[in-house]
Amino acid sequence: MLKHLSIAVLCLSLPMTALTHDNQKNPEVRYRHAVMAAMSNHFEAMALIFQGKVERPDELQVHARALAESTTLIGGLFPEDSKGAKALPVLWDEPAKVAEASLLMAEAAATLAEVAAGSNKVEIAKAFKAAGDACKSCHERYKEADE
Repeated sequence: MLKHLSIAVLCLSLPMTALTHDNQKNPEVRYRHAVMAAMSNHFEAMALIFQGKVERPDELQVHARALAESTTLIGGLFPEDSKGAKALPVLWDEPAKVAEASLLMAEAAATLAEVAAGSNKVEIAKAFKAAGDACKSCHERYKEADE
């Protein structure tokens, strides 16, 4: 019991520790970062499953559905008071383009979730690539490059 409680306390303290960076004091920026990190983690989990590095084929669809649900939040992740962090200023200058890119990502993720329900590896790979490309194109235009 104590071991499980210690693990739970550690897990609860990790997000707060990770979010103390100066650029992430704004709760809206922290929320955006958390949602984007969750999407990235689902992509990574799917890649590990799809590449056969972990044997969890029944969980591929779970991650794909979670990604698809999360992508529906993208359009609302950039309120005016959340400028800065790694989001480039151009993002707030192009609301129509950001909305379009958000929609394209959500559609690509929804397609991935749909095909992940099946076993056609070619279709899954194609949908995975399309979703990844949608993420990448938005990040290339609107996100500061990672070091």
